[in-house]
Amino acid sequence: MATISSGNYTVGGAHLYYSATIGHVDLLGTAFETTDHNMGNIVTSEISPDVTYLDHYISVNGKRVKDKIVSTMSSVTIPFTFDEMNAANMAKFFMGDLTASKIKVVQNELEEGCAKLVVQTSIGRDLVYNIPKCTIRPDGAISMNEEDWHTAPMVLEVLQYQADDGNSTDNATWVAAPFGQVDISDRA
Repeated sequence: MATISSGNYTVGGAHLYYSATIGHVDLLGTAFETTDHNMGNIVTSEISPDVTYLDHYISVNGKRVKDKIVSTMSSVTIPFTFDEMNAANMAKFFMGDLTASKIKVVQNELEEGCAKLVVQTSIGRDLVYNIPKCTIRPDGAISMNEEDWHTAPMVLEVLQYQADDGNSTDNATWVAAPFGQVDISDRA
């Protein structure tokens, strides 16, 4: 068991980078963290693993006792809210085609790509979640309040990477970690 240390307490915010390329070649490095991939200012974010379990019971001396538990479904979602109402973010929110300064609403199916969630901390350890395959979709209503910044909720759903998903020279990494990997080492 790890020793309790106040050095492990964490305060910080998230940056989300997304590309429409599954398993992008630059995903594992900081070269992926460009303005073109940046989703802008993320107001709130969380990582939400969801696992469904199946219990098995046997009868011992007339009493039912649990002897096994297995997971039957696993998923990871990252709900987040942004407040930068730029054209690229709004096109993702409205699932639309962006042409010039107009968005044709609900014109696209969900786009698959890859993402990197970077949690930079002012106190504590940074966290980087490299996600080789995912989709981003709207997750509620745009909040339009004249006394606060407008915000839009979305959710990133992590999908299982498979070798034939292509486009990556690092596909051996993603075959070994098909739902991505979290790096908690110090980023210098």
